Amino acid sequence: MLSYWSHEQEDDVIPPAPAGFMWPYECEEWRNKQLEGVSPEDVLILRARLEELDQSGGYIVANAWLSSVVERHTLLNKISIMRPIVAKEAARLADEDSDEVAMAWLRKVVKRLHFCDKVITELDGEELHKWAEERRYKFESNLYRIFMEEGSDAMRRWIETNLKDVGVDFDCWDDTDKVAAMAARMITPEWWVRQAKRQWIVVEQVLRECGQVERYKSPYLSNWALNKAEKQKENNKAFLEGWEAVNNLGQSFTLAELSEKGVSNSDNRFAEMVVRAKGLEEISEEEGHDGWFLTLTAPSKYHPISNGRRNRKFWRADCPSVRETHLYMLNVWAKFRSWCKRNEIDFYGLRTVEPHHDGTPHWHLMLWVHPDHSQDFLSAFSRYALEEDGNEKGAQKYRVKVKKIDPAKGSAVGYIVKYISKNIHGKHVDTDHETGRSGTDAANRIVGWARMNRIRQFQFLGGASVTVWRELRRLGKDKAPAIFKDIYHAANRPDYAAFVKLMGGVFAGRNQTLKTHYSEEEQNQYGEMVKTVKGVARGIEVVITRIYEWTIQRKGAGSLEDDEVVPWTRVNNCTGPSFGLGNQRTGSGGGGANVSTG
Repeated sequence: MLSYWSHEQEDDVIPPAPAGFMWPYECEEWRNKQLEGVSPEDVLILRARLEELDQSGGYIVANAWLSSVVERHTLLNKISIMRPIVAKEAARLADEDSDEVAMAWLRKVVKRLHFCDKVITELDGEELHKWAEERRYKFESNLYRIFMEEGSDAMRRWIETNLKDVGVDFDCWDDTDKVAAMAARMITPEWWVRQAKRQWIVVEQVLRECGQVERYKSPYLSNWALNKAEKQKENNKAFLEGWEAVNNLGQSFTLAELSEKGVSNSDNRFAEMVVRAKGLEEISEEEGHDGWFLTLTAPSKYHPISNGRRNRKFWRADCPSVRETHLYMLNVWAKFRSWCKRNEIDFYGLRTVEPHHDGTPHWHLMLWVHPDHSQDFLSAFSRYALEEDGNEKGAQKYRVKVKKIDPAKGSAVGYIVKYISKNIHGKHVDTDHETGRSGTDAANRIVGWARMNRIRQFQFLGGASVTVWRELRRLGKDKAPAIFKDIYHAANRPDYAAFVKLMGGVFAGRNQTLKTHYSEEEQNQYGEMVKTVKGVARGIEVVITRIYEWTIQRKGAGSLEDDEVVPWTRVNNCTGPSFGLGNQRTGSGGGGANVSTG
């Protein structure tokens, strides 16, 4: 059988000719048609081979050969810079499985990457924004033209076509306000930049399928994705340092300075996580609850690499993505939590998500539960974790791990802190045992992996509102509210255990003592009604924690009269026709970004 992938072809294995007699000019026209979608470099190679076959076997044999290989070259020409890696993987599939399997995979790759042209996969920073501006202008120009010439129904179809092209799911076509808001987003370059970055997930998944993400090549994420993450950090840093926030008192700070004060700062984020985890541990000791470390791993078919080799099960399962694997685990977790609710078993704790070396996510959980419920709790967890492919080899040993927390042997937080650190900055991890790299290098890759795939790394289960916790910590000591002074001081000591108890306990849920207080609904730049955090409340008693109005502008702009201010604001500055979609106006506006905060 003729291989689509081998460079050397034997004449005697060439399939029958696809056509009968042709005049020379007909043969040349047919060949030109076949080669239309092939790169110029490949055309030269293919024509050289055609000449050889014309001499050795005749034009019918040569044409049969061309028809058998041209699809491969046409498809590879559509994926630009990723071609070498994809071509190598397709060749591997053809050798290890069959040409049909290789071609089927290649077709899927091209379909997935149809929006990921060279600009999206390679450019970032100013070049990506230039591309986004061009896409925005093209979309908006056609939006106006189609609306004026064909009406609102045709315009909706234009919006729908563009949304499908970038893979955005939108099902609110009956809500004219939401359609208008979507159109308003799509005429901004920022929206197109975000869509381009969403396509990076697709590129990374293809690289993962091609074996580019694994312990010895590039653990956790591909080198391409790591480079993207590094450039994104540089761009973010430059942006934060180049813009400033000015409040109504005339005080100004760069966005970088403000960012360092919050949980965007990795040290602050780590410290807050540890304080909250320690608080839950203290409560568990007071209540006499059992503590458990649980690890949840996906079935083997979700892993592209197995025992250092490419995993056939992964391919037979149609190459599950990182997101699909995470959704599988979320589904397992949802079933387990529903079971706990039905059986009135309460628990609390912390969940962390991190990747295996091949990018496949797995979960670590630190949970506490009443001793009377421990056995049923663990049995149910294992049952749901092994519900899918639970009989496969190694499932019992590797997919669910359970370890009891023994306070006599050490702090639970002391154990989980390495997982928190590894997923934030790696400063408390000497060596990453998964890859042999330093803790900081591993953390850098893991954070890049989480951001690339939009994975939430941490989630506290139970406890009290972290928003209320953070809002109370905004207030100065002289502003401690008399109506809930004890809760304020617990948050600012910081004593998370006391804070949780004063808020109603780990199982208070919606019945917590304090709740987040929001502003009245205001219209944003897309015409949508939104609320913003303003403070905390207990019943009708409200304490405002965000006491300043901030305007975002370029550093050194001086005043709101300057031109160099952010072209977005919490109120709708847009101008232009409504396109018959409702009250939303479209177009670009000016003005500073007014933000109410503390």
